[in-house]
Amino acid sequence: MKLFSNPMHWLLLGLLLTGCTTPGTGKPVRFFSDIPSGSILTVNRPLAIPADDVRASFQFSKEVGLIQLDKWQPYCQLVVRTLSMQDKQIPKVDFRITRVVRDQEPFTRLKKPRGYSIASTSEDLSFLTADLGYTWLIKTYMYLESNEYPDIYRLVCGQVWDGYSARRLYVREFEEAVGDYISINEGVSQ
Repeated sequence: MKLFSNPMHWLLLGLLLTGCTTPGTGKPVRFFSDIPSGSILTVNRPLAIPADDVRASFQFSKEVGLIQLDKWQPYCQLVVRTLSMQDKQIPKVDFRITRVVRDQEPFTRLKKPRGYSIASTSEDLSFLTADLGYTWLIKTYMYLESNEYPDIYRLVCGQVWDGYSARRLYVREFEEAVGDYISINEGVSQ
């Protein structure tokens, strides 16, 4: 008996293989950390940094307070160097991105595990774990430069992940986190 001598066997094999593929979206997935230095970050709407804070936080296309920020969902924070006793207003302004740094750090689990996994691979961050409570805060730091507003020095974006599913933030997730408050024009320098 020859293997796959029957045309029905070929049909079944084709159906099995087709079921194992995922349809392409036609658009490659891009990581936020791959935005190049020299790109321009634009604050499109006036922002306020609350008194006694050094950051304006964004999540779900809204400006949110630090207490409302859920680090288990994509978020971004525009950070200033100086703590002020009054609200600090940031107008529409452009910044040149001088450096992009990826970071990962252990994070204290505040939620129950999402399940058990033996192993997983993820883009550049592969971990072998049985989800014993390991969580990672994966962040991207974009260092900013402006002659007009030198006190504003970086944008931090990230998300907490269970160890087996940890990965970097996608550009699409950054856009969903900041909404129309912030945009980035890649490859343009001042």
